[in-house]
Amino acid sequence: MAEPAGPFHVLRTGTGRFLCYCGPDGTVYVTDAMEVWAGELGGCSALGFRCPPEELGAMLRAALVHGAAALSLGPGSATLRLPEEPQCPALALAQLPAAEARSQLQALVFGMAGCIESLERRLEGPSKKAPSGVNFEDS
Repeated sequence: MAEPAGPFHVLRTGTGRFLCYCGPDGTVYVTDAMEVWAGELGGCSALGFRCPPEELGAMLRAALVHGAAALSLGPGSATLRLPEEPQCPALALAQLPAAEARSQLQALVFGMAGCIESLERRLEGPSKKAPSGVNFEDS
């Protein structure tokens, strides 16, 4: 399973919080950390709209950053709505089967852990601390 490419955005709905992110293959994922929904950036045509995937990706990122995206859940599916984008107002998401969702969540957790480690290294700069990331001087 490929690690997530980000960016990562938290969507808040009446029923809770969801993490929305993109995979390196252009798939959009939404998860509540128990279930995962996925859809292709070119998937808006399935809802009757035509929009190039790269254009939808830019619109999706902008909508998420500005809090303009809305998520609605249905049985086995979800819809990510971009109400401010009349050309591509929605992206259909399918709920992943349990085994695939577990694999995707595992890739997400370890991908984010890798991002955190990288950021920590960049913030520390050149250092002679233990390579494990544990600072024994603070013990």
